[in-house]
Amino acid sequence: MARRSASRKARAAGAARRQLGPDGTAGAASGREGIGPRLRFLRRRRAMTLEQISQASGLTKSFVSKIERGLTVPSISTAMKLADSFGMTVGQLLGEDHESDAVSIVRKGERRAFMRPGSPSGYNYELVAGAQRFRRMEPYIMSPPLKFQDDRVFEHVGEELMFVLSGRVEVTVAGRRIALGPGDALYFDSHLPHRSRSLGKKNARILVVVLGA
Repeated sequence: MARRSASRKARAAGAARRQLGPDGTAGAASGREGIGPRLRFLRRRRAMTLEQISQASGLTKSFVSKIERGLTVPSISTAMKLADSFGMTVGQLLGEDHESDAVSIVRKGERRAFMRPGSPSGYNYELVAGAQRFRRMEPYIMSPPLKFQDDRVFEHVGEELMFVLSGRVEVTVAGRRIALGPGDALYFDSHLPHRSRSLGKKNARILVVVLGA
């Protein structure tokens, strides 16, 4: 009886430790609150300044500060730069739990939303990769806006694959406009300036896979 009680206490203590970061703070909870608190938590845990994150990511210090305070939501390419400055994947930056398993499964209802409709950029992203500690690909489901919110384009290292799941989309790559429909695919060097928008009255859904350099 005493052994079972001690075992239950040990399991409870282990569960409590898993809710905390290495320094005893609520690291796991930070990831659920959004990328801003998670970014601030990681930066402080590593004793890094905003200036150091700015230099490592190539982003301005004021922009990093706005992300931390929740005043702006970064694009997927910006999130990749921030994650790279910590030596992480985007999923790790968002606070995924990590297992050493070589196979991971993400059910439809378990996809983590990176952006939601109504964000300043108008894009909606859902991460579809599992908790792989080391991975070179960043796959996600993207819904481009019906109209461009501004003149911004995206540029980042690596290669990118877009596969249209539903709807129609216009992708602009290095000034070239390309119309795609369901089942169409586009592969390009992602250092080329690019952006996309949905065509018609309904947002398209696209499987996007980014392979870092």
